[in-house]
Amino acid sequence: MARRPLAQLLRQPGLIALLVLPPLSLVVRNWAPDLDPSFINPVFHLLVVGGIAGAALIVALAAARSTRRTAAGPGPVFLAAGCLAVGITMVGHGLLTPGVLGQTFSPWIGRLPWVAIALFAAALALAAAPGGRTHQRIANHPTAVLVATVVVLGLPVTALVLDSGIVAPTSAPWEPTVYSVVTVAVWGALVPVTYTHWQRWKLGADLIQFALAGAAAMTIAAATSLRMGELWHLSWWDYHGYLLAGFAGAVFALTVSSRRSKAVADSIAEAFENDPIVHISNGYPEALRTLVLAVEAKDPYTHGHSRRTAEVAARIGSRLRLSSADLRALTRGAYLHDVGKIGIDEAILNKRGALDPMERLEIERHPEVGAAMVQGASSLSETLDVIRHHHERWDGGGYPSGLVSTKIPYLARIAAVADVWDALTTDRSYRPGWSPADALAHILAGAGTHFDPAIVEVLAETVYTDLGVSRPARVGDVDVAAAAAETCHELA
Repeated sequence: MARRPLAQLLRQPGLIALLVLPPLSLVVRNWAPDLDPSFINPVFHLLVVGGIAGAALIVALAAARSTRRTAAGPGPVFLAAGCLAVGITMVGHGLLTPGVLGQTFSPWIGRLPWVAIALFAAALALAAAPGGRTHQRIANHPTAVLVATVVVLGLPVTALVLDSGIVAPTSAPWEPTVYSVVTVAVWGALVPVTYTHWQRWKLGADLIQFALAGAAAMTIAAATSLRMGELWHLSWWDYHGYLLAGFAGAVFALTVSSRRSKAVADSIAEAFENDPIVHISNGYPEALRTLVLAVEAKDPYTHGHSRRTAEVAARIGSRLRLSSADLRALTRGAYLHDVGKIGIDEAILNKRGALDPMERLEIERHPEVGAAMVQGASSLSETLDVIRHHHERWDGGGYPSGLVSTKIPYLARIAAVADVWDALTTDRSYRPGWSPADALAHILAGAGTHFDPAIVEVLAETVYTDLGVSRPARVGDVDVAAAAAETCHELA
């Protein structure tokens, strides 16, 4: 069933642990000072900070390459700029380490990490934000944006490394207040970002999405540690570790992804897509793709129908606020719902005109045939309910089990509505497709008999909002919806 966003968050212990455990460890160390020993080592500090800067710059390079994709959007540009900001400022932070290259203590060694964290948090938040004209301009001029980032940050950081006393050489009393405000702002900006990328990772199991969620969470932890930690103590070193973990994890994800057939640049470009079907389809197991290709080769009608049905089902599921696991199962199941047609005689599938009663009984076997086919594939087990029960009817008159009302699995009820919507709105050999308004009228006529009425209402909302279709002026024909629900053939 649909869940509210807060309920979904509370049902994800992994995400909660990622956000809560780092600050909790800091609280414990503050409560027990013995757990927060002092450790002063300038050379080690330079090496760790260099690692952070290097990893950030590698991610920046990968993101910059993805901006060349035609439809990349502003997300990769913001990601590349944010990583460049971290790389440049953390290089300056490392080179200002007291005792390294003759440097003495300067307040800028403490200020630059705040600049890095604040800019990276802002970049991730902007990448996840809905696009507007400014976003589009940035997407259209990625090179200018990235060159400007290098110049605007690179020149002052270089000047500070050469002479840290060139500006604001002493700490101001209001600086701790500013750092507290930045910490709160980072939490406010990046908790939603972490949740968004975590959800996308759950949809498609894409390591780059997991890395983005991890980088956002580690940035939150780093800001908290930097604000609450004690200089040169373990609690202060933590922020270096969090940033290193976040960016090194991203480099690892890029390395693993580069071994797959899909280009890393494409994966980064798609990482900021809002459409859940993009992330679900990216994570399709090979068995699913193979089965769909096989059934499309055998049944020309299924070509395109499976994909369109999955897309409509995903839209309905998103509006119902299904959990990531349910949305993934629904979309994959809808994509595979006709896979059982592989086991149906090709002469019946491709017959022109109406089926006789025996042929109809044969084609009505396809839900059970499909379920039997995927039952042995553990990667497809989540799709079984949709495949087996997408032809059940709300009043019990469907097949193969004659289930009634809420006895029909919830995801199968959604897929049934999406299946008929596509069947009605696309051309058949014996009739042209109906207009969206007429198709919706026919489905509305079947609400409460053939379809779950609540799901039909959600389809209507989706059609009104996404297609701009007005509420049908006339009453539809339930028999037309019934015909579309049966098969791709004309009823005898």
